[in-house]
Amino acid sequence: MKPKFVRSKETIFSEVGEDIVALNIPVGFAYGMEKVTADVWRLLDQPQDLDGLCEQLLAQYDVDPAVCRDEVSKLLDQFLTEGLIEPAARDGPPR
Repeated sequence: MKPKFVRSKETIFSEVGEDIVALNIPVGFAYGMEKVTADVWRLLDQPQDLDGLCEQLLAQYDVDPAVCRDEVSKLLDQFLTEGLIEPAARDGPPR
């Protein structure tokens, strides 16, 4: 099963026009997100894996699938490092 991610419960955010401003409360650091980054953030309101995110972005943007996957993977890593997202809870008991 591929890992899924969601927005961290420790992060609050606000939409400013088409952009997003997010605040990691424990760290006290604000982040600005525009365009594709803001779209990824919006998609992370529900558990998403890398493939699902790329599938939705490829429907919106004219980008090479390999480039999309590489860039979104880097973005997820950055979001994780900054504490903006967290692994999604798994459905049901572990097998």
